[in-house]
Amino acid sequence: MTGNEIYKRVLGLLGYIENDIIIAGQETLFKRALDIINQICVDLKIPQIKRLSEKVEASEEALDALCYGTAMIMCLVEGDGAKNQIFTAIYNAKRATALSKTEIIADKLPFVR
Repeated sequence: MTGNEIYKRVLGLLGYIENDIIIAGQETLFKRALDIINQICVDLKIPQIKRLSEKVEASEEALDALCYGTAMIMCLVEGDGAKNQIFTAIYNAKRATALSKTEIIADKLPFVR
């Protein structure tokens, strides 16, 4: 998923885009999108991007969390407190999933010589 795809998905989540047309007044978010995406990348411990056209290298869980985290910050920037509370709760849940490391633990009997 590229930065542009994340940006468009976030606008859709926030209701700032209809039929691929950005609702008036939301164009200023595009200028901040790269910085906001990178803030969440740092929080999720995934590589940052230099341009919105770059692909974000991360797991599906991390990309999903990245979208919701970006939405959380964007609605905060826009002063939409009601949406911010919702997206903060969703982001925290998705962040926990993305950052959890599941490892396989094999049951072994101790080897005695």
